[in-house]
Amino acid sequence: MPALVRAGGRVPFFHDWVGRTARLRGEGGAARLLLTGDGHGLISVKFLVFCRPLPVLSWAIDESGTQLAYTRESAVFPGRIITGQARIEPDGEVLRWIEAQSHLAEFEGFAEPEAATRCD
Repeated sequence: MPALVRAGGRVPFFHDWVGRTARLRGEGGAARLLLTGDGHGLISVKFLVFCRPLPVLSWAIDESGTQLAYTRESAVFPGRIITGQARIEPDGEVLRWIEAQSHLAEFEGFAEPEAATRCD
């Protein structure tokens, strides 16, 4: 797996992500995350060779804006709920994404909400 290359930019606080699709690139590939104002959203992850858009069932941001907790549907097991969290690392340049394992991800900017359905 290739090492994470940092873009050198600061990751915006999670409050700024609401209503926008965050483009992320991590150790395992690309992902797109849309947090909607109603506490739901959409996350697209690459699973094997397929891009899977999955519902975010709930999310919450801590008061500091640097930690996000969420639940989403599993890409592998229908009906299974995955609990995850993400936090902006203290240097502000990368995210730590934690589900079954911990991964680092680079924030690549925002895209239109419709981009949450793609992994490109």
